[in-house]
Amino acid sequence: MAFTFHKSEKLCSKKIIEQLFNKGNNSFTEFPFRFSWIAVPLDSDSLIQVLITVSKRNFPKANQRNLIKRQLRELYRLNKNTLYSALPKNHSQFALMISYIAKKKMLHQELSNLFQQSILRLKSELEKDIQFPVSTAD
Repeated sequence: MAFTFHKSEKLCSKKIIEQLFNKGNNSFTEFPFRFSWIAVPLDSDSLIQVLITVSKRNFPKANQRNLIKRQLRELYRLNKNTLYSALPKNHSQFALMISYIAKKKMLHQELSNLFQQSILRLKSELEKDIQFPVSTAD
């Protein structure tokens, strides 16, 4: 799999984003990140669609938020193969939200190390979800 991050991998559906905020009970915090996900059918062929958020309260200037989001997209692009290796081809698709919860900007190398650890934890959490799917009653 190439190290790319296509538009089809970006979560844009307002309906799914709303579900993530309301029903995204599958989550964990690994400072400085919070990962939330739900298994939903997506509009694209991608197995995982990602939404990256940075708090306006912690970073009031848009250029600061955009810089952090750019860094997180790059980290995800470089580390997404780890996630994709955990998912079987015939399994359902996931909507994933990555939130940056730190109050200050961190160095890229430090972020990279923490993100790699977080992705490994996310991989194990997704593998658990696949083995024991959570039934959602609407």
